[in-house]
Amino acid sequence: MPGEVLPYSFDKVWFMDCFGHVLCYTPHRKALARVPLQGAFVSGFVASPYPFPQNFVPQWRNIFNMMVELAPLRICPQDRGLVALCSEETGDYLSINPSNNKTTFAGGIADWELFCPLPYDVYMGLLAITDPGVSHIVCHNDNAEISGLQFLSPGENKPFVASLDRKRISFLDNLDNFAKIGRMKKGDMATFAFAGFVSDKQYNIRIKRLKDIAF
Repeated sequence: MPGEVLPYSFDKVWFMDCFGHVLCYTPHRKALARVPLQGAFVSGFVASPYPFPQNFVPQWRNIFNMMVELAPLRICPQDRGLVALCSEETGDYLSINPSNNKTTFAGGIADWELFCPLPYDVYMGLLAITDPGVSHIVCHNDNAEISGLQFLSPGENKPFVASLDRKRISFLDNLDNFAKIGRMKKGDMATFAFAGFVSDKQYNIRIKRLKDIAF
């Protein structure tokens, strides 16, 4: 509606590519690289209104919350809450190559140019369930213990699909679950209904937080 005020909040936001790697600022190249989830904060987040305003060009920050020297990238919203990052200088889009940790630019938007914004709570939830020392995870469906969340290899060509051991889930359909997990404290336990990669699948996953994540 014209004049509608969106319910913005201010948040730290990281960006994850379609194979589960997070963008990270590399000061020696003054560019963004990609690193797997490592159980820790990484440089290369934006502190901004969220959801992002239209035509937003954020300022990127390092691990110490200091602004970094990076050519401006405009956030371009795409379907399913994903974004592309467009160079203000060239009009090209930030792109990845899953065979290495570097980023480059492409003239169009396909899977390799799409990124999922990870607000603080979502990112904390991902750290909590990718580190077996932080959370104990059990699937109610078969009472099997789960070692943690992993992403499929690029060779399987299933972008934004993750697995809880052999249970494949749709990453984008479970962002609310990750955010709730990110808000858990040491000793908390809860069960979450995870939407499977196959549309009629659902996995009831019990998670107990073994310790807080401190930085």
